Amino acid sequence: MTSHVRDDLRAHYDDEEMRQRAARPVGEDRVRVLHAFLDQLHTRGAKSVIEVGCGAGRDATSIHDAGMSYLGTDLSPAAVRTCNERGLHVVLADATSLPVESNSFDAAWSMSTLMHLPGDGFASALDELARVVHPGGLIEIGVWGCTRDRVWTAPDGRYFRHRTDEAVAAALARIGTVLDFETWAWMDDGGHYQWVRALAH
Repeated sequence: MTSHVRDDLRAHYDDEEMRQRAARPVGEDRVRVLHAFLDQLHTRGAKSVIEVGCGAGRDATSIHDAGMSYLGTDLSPAAVRTCNERGLHVVLADATSLPVESNSFDAAWSMSTLMHLPGDGFASALDELARVVHPGGLIEIGVWGCTRDRVWTAPDGRYFRHRTDEAVAAALARIGTVLDFETWAWMDDGGHYQWVRALAH
């Protein structure tokens, strides 16, 4: 990740933003796929989960409370502090360079994070997820995408790279077997949320 993108993200996701996010309800579709993820973990006998981009720990709490051995990572020091204060094990890390050994986890979860990575960062982050998850392990990601490829910077300074459904599905197929792909929250400009479930190669 380029340094200015990293700095802009860290500046945005400060302590005040984390306080607001911790109190903000999660959308119904996000809750639905998280519950489905937890069901899949139990069905498959999974015991450990790594989350990339844990934010204020809203998903992390549910994963932890489901009895999983949990490790969260985030680029924001404020996010790490917020989660640690809630009793969650979270460390500061870039999505493209996770500080864990290969084949360390049964599953990986990453929501609304990887679309912030410029250049080949998305592919690198997926490679990292595939590296740290056992072969056959569950990988679920959610990102904001679009009906066309586009790059833009929000007024608050955050970088976004939106990909088509086909591009996201192909990227996951490179590192695993895609089991499910859904979209929701469609907007007039073609933007929408993309969620993918895959099994790591």
